[in-house]
Amino acid sequence: MKRKTFKVQAVAKLLGISVDSVRRDSDEAGLEIERQGGVGPKTRLFTIENVYDLAAYRAKKYGLTAKIKRILSIYAPKGGVGKTTLSSNIACILALMGLRVLAIDLDFQANLTISFGYDPELTQEEAIASGLPVDTCVNYHFGHLLPQWQQNGQTQPLSAVIKKPFGENGPHLIPSEVTLDRMEALFTVDAIMGKKPELAIARWLAEGRSGKNKDLDLSQYDVILFDAPPAKNQTTRGALLASDFVVAPVSMEKYSTKSVSYLAGVLGEMQEEYGKYPQLAILGNFFDDSRVRVAAQVIALTSKYPDAWMNKTVRTSEEFKKVLDDDDGLPLALSRPSSTPADELRATTRELVEKMGVLGAGGKTDALRAA
Repeated sequence: MKRKTFKVQAVAKLLGISVDSVRRDSDEAGLEIERQGGVGPKTRLFTIENVYDLAAYRAKKYGLTAKIKRILSIYAPKGGVGKTTLSSNIACILALMGLRVLAIDLDFQANLTISFGYDPELTQEEAIASGLPVDTCVNYHFGHLLPQWQQNGQTQPLSAVIKKPFGENGPHLIPSEVTLDRMEALFTVDAIMGKKPELAIARWLAEGRSGKNKDLDLSQYDVILFDAPPAKNQTTRGALLASDFVVAPVSMEKYSTKSVSYLAGVLGEMQEEYGKYPQLAILGNFFDDSRVRVAAQVIALTSKYPDAWMNKTVRTSEEFKKVLDDDDGLPLALSRPSSTPADELRATTRELVEKMGVLGAGGKTDALRAA
């Protein structure tokens, strides 16, 4: 992956602050910023790690703290609706807001893992032979943290599994690779034995968030985000049941009302069986409100799920296709911060943060952005 750097104006856009604030706070934070070579002004060149370090510094300086910690799943019953694209971008934007974020890839196809620059198919021997960093490889996944996956009587510590693609202050990642598919088989065995495997993820989260287990300390994270697989299996049910909110992206280029009805039915089953379910947020994705069919879908969805429909949407854009060809391999919100889709992704994430109540109702986010 080519190492991308950002000029001051791009950093200001990423953080939603002024250029002067970027210069002042990066100096105060003592960040080591590269300077552009050659003749003329020595322009500052921020790495993505610098940007996230600055976001964390500003959060501390201006007293930005989560009022409540949330667990979020991004899920759609069908593929091709931009689920993983949203997961990676929302995780990145949440961390740019100064929140501590853990993204968990629950799909053995590992698209979220790949979007953060890792290669689940690469072995350490192949990485060394190709001159690639060994950290590009994926040795462990979410399954290795669960009792069902015990090897020699012990699970892996969180520190051995977790990835930090953009440094300590960026979003953290529990990656995936193809052997994660085995977790579903282990859950099936638990179901046969009457162990209610759909509760395994909730138990894992409760233990980790308590901070009592030093090998599984999730207490630092303000938002834990699951990128859930589209299949209705034990893994997906477990993630949904453990979540406070579920974002359902619906592709407005296709008929989506049936998919949302299906998800609503799944949540209804959870309510009936367990007395709880995550609050639903429906996000219009690949959105073109000039199309008659799209307008009809919006009317249908907002009429049936008025409290779930999100006001902000992410419209159709060629930028999503172009970013796949970029050498830097970053999610769009980082790679093209001045693009219209990046603006829409930021607006969507801010609405989601408000809906979840993470920062309370005091307008702290706007205050931080203005500072």
